[in-house]
Amino acid sequence: MTPQGVRQQLEDVYSRLIVTNLSVKQFYPKEQNLVGGGVSIGSLPLGSISLRDISYEEIYREIEGNDGYHIKLPDGGLLIFQYIFDGAGVLTKHRLCYFPSFELPSVDEAPHLYENDELYGDVVLKKLVRFPVRFDYAPEEHKDVDHPKSHLTLGQYENCRIPVDAAVSPNAFVMFLLRNFYTRSYRRNKNTLDKRPHHIPAMPTITDAERRVAHFMNGR
Repeated sequence: MTPQGVRQQLEDVYSRLIVTNLSVKQFYPKEQNLVGGGVSIGSLPLGSISLRDISYEEIYREIEGNDGYHIKLPDGGLLIFQYIFDGAGVLTKHRLCYFPSFELPSVDEAPHLYENDELYGDVVLKKLVRFPVRFDYAPEEHKDVDHPKSHLTLGQYENCRIPVDAAVSPNAFVMFLLRNFYTRSYRRNKNTLDKRPHHIPAMPTITDAERRVAHFMNGR
């Protein structure tokens, strides 16, 4: 995984979400040069708020109200992409976040959500429990099994770190969300969304001990 590969795949992701109307507001991840020649892609000043011990509603409102995200989905879900590379172009950290809205937009704010069951019927059901999803890559914090280099956190649980077999690309992150949480929209736009993105070689990080517990296999 390289800065150029991430940039190119982000361009693929953005173009597909915009053309399928799955992004209703977007900000392209900004880049920042780091000391030592490294680069940060998608740095956001509010990126750490999700780790604070405050209510989820407060977290969401602060991120959404300050445009502290990169893509906003039709139901208010927010996507964040953050990658950090060192001076040699080696990935040293990533954080990929999905923050669903704690409440759906009103009919006036997003009439298309309620008028088109074919696209959005699976996101407006009253029985749904919406929860945040975060993929982290943090090799410097690695502790075998307890803190995998690449891991998945569900629902803001502090010690939820499900091992993931490799660092996660922008496309793999977005397609995981669309296939599982926005299934009708994904199926309707499958031909566009399933086009092969810019290739990013796999970066396996999982250990033998982590393979022996429940874990996620990364997609392309």
